[in-house]
Amino acid sequence: MLDVIVVGAGLSGLQTAWDVQKAGYTVLVLEARNRVGGKTYSAPLATGRGCVELGAAWINDTNQHRMYGHAKRFGLELVKQSTEGDVVMQEKGRIHRLPFGTTPKFSASEVSNLESIRDQFINISLDRNADLTPLDEVTVEQFVKEQGATPNTLEMVNLWVRVMLGFEASEISARSFIDYCARGGGFRQMRSDDKHGAQYLRFRHGTQSVAKNIAKVLGPAVRLSAPVRHVADHGTHVVVTTAAGEQHAARKAVIALPTPNYSSLTFSPPLTGDTAAIASSTRLGTYTKVIVCYDTPWWRSHKLNGMALSYTGPIVVARDTSVDVERQYSLTGFVNGEIGRRWSVLPAHERRAKVLQQIAAMFEDAEQALKPIEVFEQEWVKEEWSKGAVCPMTGPGVLNKFAWAYGKPVGNLHFVGTEFAREWKGYMEGAVCSGEDGAREVVEALKGKGVAGDDSIRSRL
Repeated sequence: MLDVIVVGAGLSGLQTAWDVQKAGYTVLVLEARNRVGGKTYSAPLATGRGCVELGAAWINDTNQHRMYGHAKRFGLELVKQSTEGDVVMQEKGRIHRLPFGTTPKFSASEVSNLESIRDQFINISLDRNADLTPLDEVTVEQFVKEQGATPNTLEMVNLWVRVMLGFEASEISARSFIDYCARGGGFRQMRSDDKHGAQYLRFRHGTQSVAKNIAKVLGPAVRLSAPVRHVADHGTHVVVTTAAGEQHAARKAVIALPTPNYSSLTFSPPLTGDTAAIASSTRLGTYTKVIVCYDTPWWRSHKLNGMALSYTGPIVVARDTSVDVERQYSLTGFVNGEIGRRWSVLPAHERRAKVLQQIAAMFEDAEQALKPIEVFEQEWVKEEWSKGAVCPMTGPGVLNKFAWAYGKPVGNLHFVGTEFAREWKGYMEGAVCSGEDGAREVVEALKGKGVAGDDSIRSRL
């Protein structure tokens, strides 16, 4: 009998398995896909000019020590996010440029209103003593309206929520959003592309290389194309059954799937109470990346840094995701939230045409914009084993009722994932953080010391 079975070979599952193995226990990782990495997914260009990130893309070297440590440990080269040049802002009927790191060129009163709301998010997300309980009863939209947000400011708040999480501001609670920001060091840090910011560094050869390297260390303990269908906790041990009918027994099982995807498993006995309520109350956002690759980084000749913000869509935010040393020049567009849902139902050729036409309009160069060499499209909501991204979020009232049980073990079952991370929730760093914490929890349980838990892990919930 094994000591631990991990269901899912994303970063959290792989980190859990690695730490359990390092502690001297036997482990088996079962992954439904034919690859490791979960929502880290790096796709090579047909031209051989490097790769693009269909999933998670950014880290930094100052406050994401786990992922940065993996990069150094495995000898993975990093590149800085390009920020030199102006940003484009696309409103309804108007496109204008602004220096990077500044507020769009709205009227003085609109700028004041927007910056006031922005500063409230910054301040409350940094206040470790803030009582967020009342904020779980309202959506982000309701919260900013109560703070006096104008329609234009609400548009920008919606843009933030869309690009960060794939939701509309009317769909998630203000508490869940602020908690998300707090775990990433505050709203400003999460939105930043500069040093210390969430979007500072990328991997030259793709973020998926981290998962691949951990999987190499684990060796035959990782099995691909092995979707789990049934998890039975018999009290003394757990039996996990795959879709092919293979059964594996272990003392403990770790579920490394997003909570909304627990429904793909049959638990025996069934998950009940607050754990079941959490699984049925969380949702994944509509999060899509469209990566448009070009022969040259032509936008730079216009003194633009490739970043664009749009109220009209389908792209809500674009960034330059080039890796110059590979001659890989690309713009990545995020087609998220309600705008993404409407775009998603269009035929493939219309989806592509709308994206290219928008890039041409925003960067005011149709001759270059309409001549990509490759286009990648990744709709995470249509990916069978993900069903959305970035990480599960909740609507009003959920956290106030069930926060205490969020990620807590049930019998011999333990739960990990970036949504449970005490730091950098929703990011690769958060996935690794949760994996480390989950491994400690499981190892302590195997030693017969009960569940090791630091309640501060979920203190912001």
